[in-house]
Amino acid sequence: MLVAVIASGCGGSQDGAAPTVETPQTTVTTAGRPPAPPLSGTTIDGESIALGDFQGRPVLINVWSSW
Repeated sequence: MLVAVIASGCGGSQDGAAPTVETPQTTVTTAGRPPAPPLSGTTIDGESIALGDFQGRPVLINVWSSW
């Protein structure tokens, strides 16, 4: 009986609507920081990409090596 009560509370909505997700707005302050150096390369799909393509948006660059 206890299992049925717990499982019945996990069903969620039956209206078929997708859940809404609100994205918080981010403010990036660049005062006092030098601009990032030009950086470009090729994606794993063979397309060219440059850091300048993301100007005005936060970018995380993960650099690693297997050695």
